[in-house]
Order: sequence, then C-alpha cells, then structure tokens
Amino acid sequence: MKLLDFFKIFKRKTTARRNLEADGYLPLLWEDDYCQVVIVPLENTAYVLKSIAEIKPLSEASRTDFGFTEIFEHGEMPITTISKEIREEYLTWLLKGFGFERATHIDYNCDKIIDCTTGQTKAYGFSNFTLFFETEGEFVKHIWISISTLVSLAEISVEKFELIKSVLYSLGEECEMILVDWNRMELIDLRNRNKINNYLSYFWK
Repeated sequence: MKLLDFFKIFKRKTTARRNLEADGYLPLLWEDDYCQVVIVPLENTAYVLKSIAEIKPLSEASRTDFGFTEIFEHGEMPITTISKEIREEYLTWLLKGFGFERATHIDYNCDKIIDCTTGQTKAYGFSNFTLFFETEGEFVKHIWISISTLVSLAEISVEKFELIKSVLYSLGEECEMILVDWNRMELIDLRNRNKINNYLSYFWK
C-alpha cells in the first residue's frame, strides 16, 4: 500500500469517527478489554474465587509500571451466561428503563467502526460507563462493562451514578449475577448495593 493511500484511509476513518462522535454516544472497545470486567452467573462464585487465588500472586509478580509482563488465562466459566437464558429483549428493556443510551456504533480499537444495529455486539451507557453484551439468537451470551477513569465522581451527575448502580443491582437481584474484575482480581456480589457503590467509587474518586 502506498503511503498516500494509507493517509487517505486514515483520514476517512478519522472523519467517520468524528461524525459519529458529533452525533452522540460512541463507546470505545479495546480488544484487550473484552470480558475483562465481566458479569456472569452467581453459580460461578467458587470457581472465580479459586481462580483469583491462583492467578493473583502470579499477576502481582509480573506487574510493571506499564502493565504486565505475562498473560494469565482464566478460562470459560463453568456456568455460562447464555445458559441463564437472559433474553436480549429483557436486557434492552432494563437498560432503557434506567435511561441508558443505546449506541448505534462502537469504535473498536480506534481502528474500526462496528454497527451495533446489525451486529451481535451491543452497547448501552454514558460517556463514562458502557455495558456491552453479545447475543446468540435471542439470548445474551456475554455481558461486560467498561469504565472511564478520565472523569471524577464530582463530574458525574448524581442521577447517572445512581442509574449505573441500579442497573448493576437489578442484574444481581433479578438475574442472580456477579461482577468479576480480572484486572483488579475482584469479585462483586451485585445483590449488595454497598459493594457496588464501593467498587464504582474506586474509579470515580
């Protein structure tokens, strides 16, 4: 590919991204963040705690100022999310009910724009918080979240903070789900409002 052709492609991508951002909510999804902060069935609690106990000492030993020198696989959950038969229609209804904005596109790796209206990956949220989910047929296959640490709690409206907490709590109470943060090696019981609040407050201080 000629250098001029590369810059033409880059310009088109940049222009498309700016146009979508100008239109509203355009969440960013990095490949490395896929299911790193994941919401899974409560029945996986023992497996997750065991995995954290095994991986955490190794990850701490490989931590540097720039990330980690090693990659640690935590594997598939024994009880999959799709086995809970959470319908896409239900999750969409829940998110919209709490005022989450539906994304029409996702910025993937700052390199590719994904159409959420036709693809299996969906995204709902706000500029500082996105809940992603994948579907298989009419059911939800994976759920994960992305939290922006570029804003402080003071910059987040109290209303949005409460909406985010309420969505997570509803997934815990109604669907019996837990949140697993593999980056921080932490498990959050989403049936506990205090634990949800403390977890989110860590990011938005």
